Amino acid sequence: MYVLATVGRPTACARRRSSSIVAAAAAARQLSTRQDEVWRRYGAAPPVTALDSCSVELVRQRLASAQRRGTPAHMRFKWKHSGTAAVMLLLCEVDGQVSLLLEERNHRLSSHGGEVCFAGGKCEPGESAERAALRETFEELGLPESAVEIVGEMHPVPNKANTLQVHPLVGVVRGPLDLRLNRDEVHRAVVLPLAHFYDPAARSLVPFRSLDISIPTYTTDKPGLRIWGLTAFILYEFLCRIAAPASATLPRL
Repeated sequence: MYVLATVGRPTACARRRSSSIVAAAAAARQLSTRQDEVWRRYGAAPPVTALDSCSVELVRQRLASAQRRGTPAHMRFKWKHSGTAAVMLLLCEVDGQVSLLLEERNHRLSSHGGEVCFAGGKCEPGESAERAALRETFEELGLPESAVEIVGEMHPVPNKANTLQVHPLVGVVRGPLDLRLNRDEVHRAVVLPLAHFYDPAARSLVPFRSLDISIPTYTTDKPGLRIWGLTAFILYEFLCRIAAPASATLPRL
């Protein structure tokens, strides 16, 4: 005996599954488009491959140009801070490659222990952001002020709790790195070639806080250890500025 199957309308469950699949595919396409927009903001390769005078001057001019353009829309924060802090993005040359010098914080620290960040900290009373960034760089990494050439700054950003206005400074270390780490604060120095941040395999897009924008997070030289949060936000803004982007608008998720 043969039983003929009756072809009828899809069940409600089947319709829901079909709608979910369609929605997921649309979301994936949208995310892919936004990722392309994010990567396009800072190009496919580093704009400098050495720290000669011409390259450093290019970085200086592009940072200054970005400051003159004013605060981009996605960085017009509602400030509620009660203090000021500064961080130092350090460019250096290691093994013939322009690199960024960061640090992995001591894992025993109660605040942000084990995370990758820039050297920096709170400003002391009456202290400028530049002075604070240089002081913290010396206290954490052992780099004296004489070894760091300040080439620019970026717009301030709030920490997650919005209790600090964080000022990013950009510095260049011309000679060989001679680090003396403060082991109470720093587990190790993290040196990554600038080209690393242009590798599609080293980055992925995530929402940033509740700002309705998306930013990259980046891999490091240590499996499972990523650059994320405010450090990733500042790093991404730096990469966009030295690339002289045409747009200052971050894609929304």
